[in-house]
Amino acid sequence: MNQPITRAATREAGFTTPEWLLGIGLIIMPVIVIVASIAPWYQRANMATLIAQETARVMVLADDWESGELEATTLAVEIANNHGFTAGDWCGSPAPGCLWMAIGGTSPGTIRRGTEVAVQVEVPIPGVVVPGVGDIGEFQWSQLHTERVDDYRSIEVPGA
Repeated sequence: MNQPITRAATREAGFTTPEWLLGIGLIIMPVIVIVASIAPWYQRANMATLIAQETARVMVLADDWESGELEATTLAVEIANNHGFTAGDWCGSPAPGCLWMAIGGTSPGTIRRGTEVAVQVEVPIPGVVVPGVGDIGEFQWSQLHTERVDDYRSIEVPGA
């Protein structure tokens, strides 16, 4: 009465290849793109944090604002160069695709005990990294770090 169903009766031949291609194209490739994008995001965000922290520290340890700013800028350029940027990638004001840094604080232009030096950095981060194609789109990442000048630091006071 009941006859067993055979493979020939189900007619499933030929569907493996299209399903496999769809699986690769719709599931695996997007995962590869997401995974490939995470490392550059983290690297650039970490670079912005490092530049902000290290340049602020250089500023609070400097003898005066001008020499500290020069040393901090040199350090920031060196850190960016180590991450694949060139001197031409820096801009004078925040702009898409540019590295930018501003040094300020509670008393810009002078380094006094108890004041704070703030450094803001912006770096471009690639939106999506497609292996074999490159970067598609980008956005700016901003990082701010504030460092306090030691209250008991020995600083020469002009006129004293």
